[in-house]
Amino acid sequence: MPPCQEDSRSFFEKLQNAEGLDLRDNRGKRHDLAVVLVGVTIAVLSNRDGCLSSIHRHLVNHYEKLVLALGIEKKRVVSRSQLPLILEKVAVRVFDRLVFENYGINLNCAERKWFALDGKELRGSIEKGSTRGEAVVVAIAHESRQSFAQDYYSGKKESEVKVVRGLLKETGLGSEKMSLDALHCKPKTLLLITQARGKYVVGLKENQKQLLKQVSQAIEQQAVLYKSVGFEKGHGRIETRGYEFYDILEMTKADRWQFCQMRTVIKVSREREEVKTGKKSQEQSYYVSNEVGRYEQLSKAIRDHWQVETANHIRDCTLKEDKMRSKKRLLIE
Repeated sequence: MPPCQEDSRSFFEKLQNAEGLDLRDNRGKRHDLAVVLVGVTIAVLSNRDGCLSSIHRHLVNHYEKLVLALGIEKKRVVSRSQLPLILEKVAVRVFDRLVFENYGINLNCAERKWFALDGKELRGSIEKGSTRGEAVVVAIAHESRQSFAQDYYSGKKESEVKVVRGLLKETGLGSEKMSLDALHCKPKTLLLITQARGKYVVGLKENQKQLLKQVSQAIEQQAVLYKSVGFEKGHGRIETRGYEFYDILEMTKADRWQFCQMRTVIKVSREREEVKTGKKSQEQSYYVSNEVGRYEQLSKAIRDHWQVETANHIRDCTLKEDKMRSKKRLLIE
């Protein structure tokens, strides 16, 4: 359905007549706020919500169609420098309410939370003659470290992929912000998240050799968008982490990745030094994301996911440890 047909026009009229929406001084109103907000809304609904520059490009490219559909006089389109100044003077709660009433969508992405999906094999669950036992897949909130959803599987590690896809569909997690390890760097999994308008950051390793090679070659030819360094001391070692961000929106990708909306590559360099021995080790890892900008948030999401994977914080009934048959003593930190 083309943008701004009858339903969208009524949205335009509501924007024009909304009380308390426009917080600008009357002396500086060069642009019709309702026109600007309709253009921004269409851009966001077209998956351009990751970057203000992307929203502005979409607005400029579709401005003539927008003016024609609204039946208004064509004037000068808002500039990239003016757009954030105008949006700063919008009553966000009023705008969000109008968007929700008309489209059932909340544009406030800040309300989305980061969750890690991680699988763990249960100790003591391996039957005699078997090599693998029962495992649990848990969705854990980065901020609170609380379990949000879980499911079980038995058998090969690859079975975790189906369980994760099921959780994304059944719990609505696909519309949130998800961190996943490299096992889940698969088109079908990432597509579930993008179709639900969620965000993801996922590890990229040798299980996707072609994509890893393309990414490695692409970033060699690009300037770094953003760099950051973090330090952490604990458990008898000092760790230094460096994050480098690259844009891969225009990178040529295999057809199966085309709808996953990969936009950013994060290269993480870790250097660890053992305090007692002075022994040093280094490693590099790659992550891909459909998020644009928000570099510090992505850095924190990667770090929090690693902490979720290594932390042994899910106990008792969640992991059914009261039913385990292992004779080895469990050490609880």
